This record gives sequence, C-alpha cells and structure tokens, in this order.
Amino acid sequence: MAAPPPNSDPGGPPESPFFQVPDELLREIFLLLPTAADLARATTSCASFHRVIADHKFLRCYRALHPPPLVGAIGSSLVTAQPPHPSAAAARAFADFDFSDSYFQFVPSSAGRCCWRRLHFFEGRALLTATAVDEGKESKDTFRDVLYRDFLARDLAVCDPVHRRYVLLPAVPADLTALIYKPDFLDEDTFLAPGEDEDDPLSFRVMCLVQCRMKLVLLVFSSSLGGHWCALTFDRSNAQAVTSLLQCEPDLPDRQYLHGRFYWELSFSNQLLALDVRVMEFSAVDLPPEQPDDSFVIVEAVEGMLGMFTLRSEDEAYWLTYSILRNNQWQSEKVIPIPLLINHCHPMGVAGGYLLIQSGYTISSEEKRDVRFFSVDIKTWQVELFAGPSKVIFPSHLYSGFPPSLCAPTI
Repeated sequence: MAAPPPNSDPGGPPESPFFQVPDELLREIFLLLPTAADLARATTSCASFHRVIADHKFLRCYRALHPPPLVGAIGSSLVTAQPPHPSAAAARAFADFDFSDSYFQFVPSSAGRCCWRRLHFFEGRALLTATAVDEGKESKDTFRDVLYRDFLARDLAVCDPVHRRYVLLPAVPADLTALIYKPDFLDEDTFLAPGEDEDDPLSFRVMCLVQCRMKLVLLVFSSSLGGHWCALTFDRSNAQAVTSLLQCEPDLPDRQYLHGRFYWELSFSNQLLALDVRVMEFSAVDLPPEQPDDSFVIVEAVEGMLGMFTLRSEDEAYWLTYSILRNNQWQSEKVIPIPLLINHCHPMGVAGGYLLIQSGYTISSEEKRDVRFFSVDIKTWQVELFAGPSKVIFPSHLYSGFPPSLCAPTI
C-alpha cells in the first residue's frame, strides 16, 4: 500500500513555549508593565495576551497599581495633554473623542426634551441629564423655582462614552420626591458613585443630595438592586455633621472624591462635609484657619490620610502649599513655587497623578493673556505646561483613562 501523501496543512508553526505560560503567570507579568502604552503593545501581540489583558478583573487590578493617566479637561470640548507632557502619548488615543454635550447624541432622548447635558464623569462613566424644552414664555419663576422644577421632571442617563453604551434611569418615584417640599428646597447635587457590588465591574450608583431647610435628602439609584431608587434623610437628630449645612443658604459646591468619600466645602463654617458612600454616613472635617475659598483641592496622602493643595498668591506671585491632616491638625509639608508667567490661576482638581491648574498666561512681549493649563506632579512636585492656549475658559471635568483599546465596558 502506498504511503499516504504528506500533510499539506501542517497547521502553522508550533506555538512558542512562552505563549503556553499559564494565564495566572501572564497576569503577574503584565501587572509589572509600568505604562498603559506597554500594556497596549502587549495586547496586540497575540490572542492569548489580549484575552488575559481584556479581562475585567485584570484591568481593575492594573488600574489599582497603575492609575490611568490624565488625558485632559472637558469643557465645550476635550482639551488634551500636548507634547512634551508625559500624558500626551495617552491623550493621542482620544483624538476622536471630544466628550462635549453633542458627543452624546447616540443616547436617545424623549420628545419635548433638551439635548443631553453632562453632569459628572466618574470611573469611565458619564452621567447625563435632559430637561423639558423651554418654550420661551415669560415667567416670574425664580432660579430656585426652575431648579426645583427641572429636578422633578428631568431625565437621567448613565453611559460609557468610549464604548457608546447607555442606561436610561427610571424616574424618581413620587413617594420619594414627596419628601422634598418646594418651599423647603434650597439646592441639589447629582453625581455618580461607586457601585455597591465591588466584585461587579458594571455596578454603579447615582446619588442626588438635596439640601432642604431642615434636612438633607439623599436619593440613591443602584444598578445592583434591580435598578430602583431609595431615599435616606439626614437631620440634626441622626447626623450631627450636617448641622452647619442646615443653617445656611443654598451651598452645595463642586464635590471631590477620595478614599470612598465625597467632600463638599462649607465655606461659611470653614469645614468639609464628607459622605462615606460605603456606610452612607456624614462627617465633618475642619479646614485650616483662613483657608481661601475655591483655591484648594484634596488628595490621597500616605497611609490613607487626607492631603490638601492650596493655591496662594501675593503681589502677582503664586505658590502651592501641600498639607496633610494628622491627628485632626493640618501640617504643612511642602511649598511649591509657580512660574512667574502664570497668573489668574484656578486649581481644577486631581486626576491621573496630577493637579491641574487653569491659568491666564501672560505673554510679556504682547501683554496678551491666553487660557492655558499647567500640571503639578503630586509625587515629584514638577510644574509643567499641560495644554494651551485654549478657548475653553472653565472646563468642568478632568478625564483620566487608559487607551480605548484597554478600556473594558462599564455599562
């Protein structure tokens, strides 16, 4: 009998022994890669690498060890880091994303509603709102009347801006909105929060903190609890920390988040109001004496402590002070001078390992002021140009993230 013909399809070259390494060992190796760019190159090397790196659990571990870089500031468009800033390479991957309000047209809206408007960016998600179209009729409503009406009748959506996925939230039930009487309504702040299920990467919450004259009402939507709203009420009897807020006019400024807590500055009492979203409890943190309003940001310090960058100025000179809260006392750690050409500064927040400062930048030869952005590395204290000049005056959000190819869906 004749020998069988040679196999014309040998199946390609044998797989390299390295590609046969167990997934668990590959995860340990990939966690050692220092930058997202290194990880992106690895994921394109072969299918097995991509499978390991694209896993939600791996990306969460990598994010914890290597926080995603600061990509840019979001205003009317996305202002991204420019060379030679270290974040410029990561920012190039977002050239097709501007995250402006018009970007979110892929989210369907109800008839008679305005276009979606951004409220908050958090952990790879965007919170959107749409209110009833203003028909242009004359009205004697005050600003607070309009705010209350929009609060009751608005639509809310949560979306993944990179993967263009979305969830339309149900309306807050009438029995919960009934807790908030119009004459008592002062202000509200709606924002995204971490999900209740830490093991579920798709879990998220939406919170609405409502300031009333005699109480705070916290409305909470949880994707982990069947997508329902619930309400918690805080007053002097069950939350002593909120007493100062209940003694003032409307005052819910921009919040900051770290260590599982959201913080609001209470300028009238020189305190921070903190909401621990893990146990849903309020507490108060004293600020240093004579703390300048709207000129500081809080950061995560060593050993879980609270740190603070404060922007100060005198005779057109600017500098930053860095302090840490130890034993309920703020202790100064560092003074960081700001370049003389930077003026009219405003600290915007911290993301991706950087404090971002918006500034009117004076070009001495022309006496022309441009809006530019400078970053301060919170580890090395280095101050460098981040982006500019820009027409965006007051971007309202900082955006940090890995390249889209490394972003697992969040919805």
